[in-house]
Parts: sequence; structure tokens; C-alpha cells
Amino acid sequence: MYVTQQSIGDLAAKAVGTGSVSATEAERQATGPAGVDRQELDRQEVDRREIDSLDSRIVQLIHERHHVSSRIQQRRRREGGPRTVLKREMVVIDRYRQGLGPEGTALATAILRLCRGPAPEAPGAANAERGEPGT
Repeated sequence: MYVTQQSIGDLAAKAVGTGSVSATEAERQATGPAGVDRQELDRQEVDRREIDSLDSRIVQLIHERHHVSSRIQQRRRREGGPRTVLKREMVVIDRYRQGLGPEGTALATAILRLCRGPAPEAPGAANAERGEPGT
């Protein structure tokens, strides 16, 4: 429920009329901490929920992007190509930079890293970590 200045006055008038709550007490009940308008707090809560929803959608989209990226990488590897193509990644980074400015570059780089996944282990790498010769 949104509380307006008019409803604060109505609350105060009713409260004073019944003798149950003073006008200042009614006004205090209609405001939040440090006198912040209850309506403003409600709007903040709505905005925060919207941000949370957007964040959830962004995370879901990154998961979807990772899935598609994995398919592309697998196809490329089956065909004997590299796991990643630097030229393509530069196009993606440039798109983010153009859309979001300099911070877009960092965001694109992080998303590419997330969607790329860990590099496949080179043959013999596990042996080398244990100090054993490669096969």
C-alpha cells in the first residue's frame, strides 16, 4: 500500500479523533527510518526486486551462452580447429565496448572466460604435474 501525504493527514486526523494515536505518531508510522517516506521505501523495494529479477535473467543468459559456446567449441575441435578464435572474440569484445564503454571490455572478457570454460588438459599434463614423464 502506498501512503500519500493526504493519507498521512487522514491517519493523523482519525488517530487524533479517536485519541488512540497522536498526529505525530501517525506521521511517524507512515514514514520509515530517519523520516524517510514509506512510499519511497516501497519504491526502493520494488526497484530492488526488479534488479534481482534482471540479475537472475543475466545469469540465466550467461548459462545459455556457455551452452552454445560449448557446442561451437566441440564442433570446432572435431573439425581439427582451435578451441577459440581470437578474431571472433575481438568482435565480441568490441561489441560490448561500443555498447557499454571501456567497462564493456572488462565485462566481455569476463563473459568470454566464463563461457569458454577450462582449457582441456594437454596429453601428459597430469603426469607432468606428478613429476612423471609424458606418454
